[in-house]
Amino acid sequence: MNNASIILFIVGTVVLIFSFSLKMSNFLDVRSIFLEHFSVFKGNPLQLVSIFIVPVLFSIGILNIRCVDSEILNNLNIILSILIAMFFSTLSILCAFADKDNKNSKYKQLLKETFNATIFEALVCLLLLFISFVTLFIGEFKQSLYLQIISGSIYYLALVAVLNILVIIKRLKVLFENK
Repeated sequence: MNNASIILFIVGTVVLIFSFSLKMSNFLDVRSIFLEHFSVFKGNPLQLVSIFIVPVLFSIGILNIRCVDSEILNNLNIILSILIAMFFSTLSILCAFADKDNKNSKYKQLLKETFNATIFEALVCLLLLFISFVTLFIGEFKQSLYLQIISGSIYYLALVAVLNILVIIKRLKVLFENK
């Protein structure tokens, strides 16, 4: 990879991060989505640790076994495409639930939290897909610090995505039981 490519990639990444993290953005308010999702775990720090900190340990362990390669990324891209479609379908189902005239405030709060968790999960999968595509397009899979950082990021985000699916499943189960 030449220096011009690295500089262009860094500048593009910084601009994307800046545009997505602006407060009250008209484009996509990623910041509020993340804050609302983390507020779900406010009463239970153990869940927060197990869903967002424990994957760091697993990703470091997996990283010591194997860095990503094109085979892993191709399989991951297929799975992520399916998951993203599933999350958007789930969002449409949740929108149908929102149309119901349910006066229960706890139910409405759970519905809102489930909706936010699903959007958060879709964003994590989209971010993971973006990183995976960029890594696949670059195509340098020789052992390097760059590959270890990217591999660790991919493993971490994949594990966070899997664990957050469990959060969504539990919330959907409660919503369906109490509709």
